[in-house]
Amino acid sequence: MAETTNVKKSSPLLIAAAWIIVIIPTAWGLDFTVKNALKIFNIGTPAATTTAK
Repeated sequence: MAETTNVKKSSPLLIAAAWIIVIIPTAWGLDFTVKNALKIFNIGTPAATTTAK
């Protein structure tokens, strides 16, 4: 007698939607973090110094 197995496959659309739900906030957080971290390493222009005459 042959056994039958019920295999339920996930919808590729559902898997893609789940990844989008994960990737979008992660990408936003990474972008936010990198932009703020770059402020630390920004050399910019030195502050103007005044000399006494």
